Amino acid sequence: MPNAPFPSAPTPPAEVRAFLEAHETFFLVGHVEPDGDCIAAALALASFLERALGKRTTCLNVGPFDRREIRSFGDCFRTRLDPADRQRAIHPAAIILDCSGPQRVGALKEDIAGLPVAVVDHHATTSAYGDASFLVPTAAATCYLVQLIIESFDAGITPREAELLLFGIATDTGFFRHIESNAADLLAGVSRLLAAGASPKQAHARMTGGHTMSSRQLLGAILHRAEPICDGAGVISWETEDDVRRYGRESRDSDALYQLLFGIAGVRTAALVRYESETTVSGSLRSIDDLDVSAVAESFGGGGHRRAAGFTAEIEFGEAVDRVRARLEAALAPPPVECNDR
Repeated sequence: MPNAPFPSAPTPPAEVRAFLEAHETFFLVGHVEPDGDCIAAALALASFLERALGKRTTCLNVGPFDRREIRSFGDCFRTRLDPADRQRAIHPAAIILDCSGPQRVGALKEDIAGLPVAVVDHHATTSAYGDASFLVPTAAATCYLVQLIIESFDAGITPREAELLLFGIATDTGFFRHIESNAADLLAGVSRLLAAGASPKQAHARMTGGHTMSSRQLLGAILHRAEPICDGAGVISWETEDDVRRYGRESRDSDALYQLLFGIAGVRTAALVRYESETTVSGSLRSIDDLDVSAVAESFGGGGHRRAAGFTAEIEFGEAVDRVRARLEAALAPPPVECNDR
């Protein structure tokens, strides 16, 4: 069968298929500060549930939709679930997508409390939760797992769903820069999305186009203050309160920042700390080898993948920069030499 998954592709568990068939109304929920993978996974799965299984769906995300590449999707999501809508729902259930834990959905955790829950995610720090789950830490994107779920029903993929899924996969892989040689199943899946009508050109344009002059100026400011760690094995920089006032949050472009930082000889890991408010900061971390930055993010209450992770924490900005720097220095330090006593 030409559209069959690659032999080594993950197989959606029977419990997930049964969950989708058993309920009539689904609330699809993603993590706070959503990215392209999170947004596209919810929209593509909602489209499939409605057209192929006749379900009712509502996509929920507290936002913010500040990222340039996802801003146009904001109107497709509600920020809270109206109690009256939940009360009227027929056989309701929730599907949590791209979340390393239920706390990552923000205030929506209260709105869906008590509902049956299915989880679809690929973060390395995800612990099993929910009534049914499809958790594959080695998967490149949650959108890839959603694609496999849709294909398991043999209902085809529409051009719009293919477009969304390709965009989500491209977002989480840095347009395939971060995948290794063991990703044949992923690229076979991408080929099927192209056959269904997705355009890599359009996905790349959404990811990389439409920047403002302010975004380039902010990028320059962050690069200017970047500091090496451990003789250049790591780099840390930060976005200040003044940056937010001068350039705005919509000018953020961490993907371009990391591309530039990892182009520096010897850099293995990079971190960016951002001012959010007087008491709150966010942070993102990346690595290009086996250095596990998700462990650093977890120490601040966040999570993610071994090579890409983040957090939001209530902590003073300057202290956050110092603590992230110290955690990266510890992570980069060589292991102690073991001495055998004779």
